[in-house]
Amino acid sequence: MLRRRTAGVLLLTLALASGCDSAPDTSGPLPDGVQLVAAAGAGFDRLTSIRFDLSLSGVIPGLDIREVKGQVSRNGLASGQADMQESTNRFELTFQINGSTLELTDQHGKRTQTPVPPEFSPALLLDPSHGLPRLLASASGLKTEAKEDVQGAQTYRVTGEVARNVISSFVPGIQADVDVKFWVTQSEPRELVRIWMQVPPQQPDEGAVTLELALSDGNAPATTDASG
Repeated sequence: MLRRRTAGVLLLTLALASGCDSAPDTSGPLPDGVQLVAAAGAGFDRLTSIRFDLSLSGVIPGLDIREVKGQVSRNGLASGQADMQESTNRFELTFQINGSTLELTDQHGKRTQTPVPPEFSPALLLDPSHGLPRLLASASGLKTEAKEDVQGAQTYRVTGEVARNVISSFVPGIQADVDVKFWVTQSEPRELVRIWMQVPPQQPDEGAVTLELALSDGNAPATTDASG
């Protein structure tokens, strides 16, 4: 059964993966990490839409997802699929956002509509003062680690940290500073193609949780088709 909680989690995810294809090359010289991440953040000004794939390994309170993928655009359209986990209940659904309305469709074809709160508008994901640009601008301790191939894209891998007060505004269930890695294209204009985050365990006997976000197909034509 689709609940308001599911809708809220999905919208939260939108307001915030893929593996690397080859061994990293740590030989230098490597460009400055601060400048790479700043250039990737500025690149969002050129984007009207982007495809994303977010995966979660572990449990974060309030974020009951395993994977969400789809497309989001600056004009308020978004669509895709979500693999959800609520307690022992795992299920899949598709979603469509058009303006102020979110429509969820479960695997049995049942549809549920709910309003989209203004603070979770998908357009904010690409807004320079919100979403991913803000996350990039807030990262500290940035250092370029290596050159790496990510799904055919030649990138620089930059490591850093995002403070608790910043990351918790994206995912309230995270209440600690997080280690982060950004993959930024070697070619210009710089583009962000992947983010990896490690969330410290909340209890001594728990393992760390990782989030991975892959981005692709910038400015591809937007669609409300949930198949992306």
